[in-house]
Amino acid sequence: MVCEIGDSRVVAAIKAAGADSRYWPDALDRIAQALDARFAALLFEDRVSALLELKYSTRAEKAWIAEYLRNHRKLDPVKARVLAEIGVGRAFSSEDFISLEALHRSGAFQRWMAPFGLADMIGGVIHRSETGVCLFVALRDQSAGVADAEAKARLDSLLPLLADAIAHRRPASDPCALVKLFNELTAPVLVIDSRMRIVHKNRSADDMLDEGDAFAVVGETLSMRDPRAREALERALAGIGGADAEAFAIMVKHGDSRCCVMHVLRLAHGLSALFLRRLEPAADESGAVAAELFGLTARESSVLLAIAEVGGVPATARALGLSEGTVKGYLKSIFQKTGATRQADLVKLVLALESPFRAPERHSVPD
Repeated sequence: MVCEIGDSRVVAAIKAAGADSRYWPDALDRIAQALDARFAALLFEDRVSALLELKYSTRAEKAWIAEYLRNHRKLDPVKARVLAEIGVGRAFSSEDFISLEALHRSGAFQRWMAPFGLADMIGGVIHRSETGVCLFVALRDQSAGVADAEAKARLDSLLPLLADAIAHRRPASDPCALVKLFNELTAPVLVIDSRMRIVHKNRSADDMLDEGDAFAVVGETLSMRDPRAREALERALAGIGGADAEAFAIMVKHGDSRCCVMHVLRLAHGLSALFLRRLEPAADESGAVAAELFGLTARESSVLLAIAEVGGVPATARALGLSEGTVKGYLKSIFQKTGATRQADLVKLVLALESPFRAPERHSVPD
């Protein structure tokens, strides 16, 4: 069946993407052509947050898919039923869930598909797990029409190949590569053994340890001033009570104030990596990313950052020299654009938008 969708180039492209994720746009381009679709994408829905995340897409339409995820997915009458009802490895199209007339009446079709000349969606669930669902989708032009049985059969033959490519992982056998990656992160990262002896620390961790507020180094061993956080870390490292270290997010306090969150990741050879996240946003960087990602105006970006930094409408109004009513108006627009529903969500959003990587060092050019 695979040979009927063209030739071995589609199969080769999928295998290449499984070995190196940089090739996914090329692979998805070839799949889209085989399905008479304008573009294709791989999406992942997290079971906890119920958010759809764009993993990979054909190059030409990436921004347009992001627009769907940001503003139109809640209007899609097909999405929820796909994720709930379709089994793994079987192709579907819109007509499996909804009549063509009902699809055309939906908000997603009228506001998102029709303006771009799209007629139908074809897709398949590639993988399900306790953490979420991996989904392939492709959109067909009006000139290609509604997906027929032949198009579904073509996709049926590709879904096992996509599943193999998604599941493919290179063995992480080089610890030096991990250390090199940790050194590029802005977040403080410590590698410790089961006795909390420090094996490696990046520059950000060095800076944090030098501050001497929540953490200290005694000899070569990490010491924590927060007894509850220390106990939680010890349990995570030992796996006591069925504790899964990878799931641990430990709040660390300095006195009565929360100063950072620590995530624990088990590595090989009895080592664990500690990722420390300060509870303070990098305002300039997060504001620029938020403005670009969600289409915020300059004033909305200022209000978002003020809410995250000083907290609350009254304090934000005083900080920006605005009335509380004006701030509430901006806040309503920010909620609509970001999908957040509480001010606390906006604080988390700003923290999440910080880049995890260090900016490249710039060397001055001699005169």
